[in-house]
Amino acid sequence: MRPDPGRELQEALIARMDVATRGAERSRLAVRGRLLAWQHVDAMAPSTELERAELLLRRLHPTLPESSLRQILAQLAEAQAAGEWHGFRRPDPLPIR
Repeated sequence: MRPDPGRELQEALIARMDVATRGAERSRLAVRGRLLAWQHVDAMAPSTELERAELLLRRLHPTLPESSLRQILAQLAEAQAAGEWHGFRRPDPLPIR
């Protein structure tokens, strides 16, 4: 995983916030991170939902062991074949501030 040059500054700013604000900010950053992951995956133009799932999982969970990733993808493929899974739900866009 690549180092995040702004992470230390961001963590220092969050540490100075009150508890309620800190929780809201962490939540906002998590949502933003998921949206960025979707943008990156869209730019890669995966051809199937399973391919999209693999790219998203790799992006969102870079330290996930390969064996776990393969197991998850096998379960998704099985669910897709049974008509129970049609891809991950795209997150709602962030409101414009």
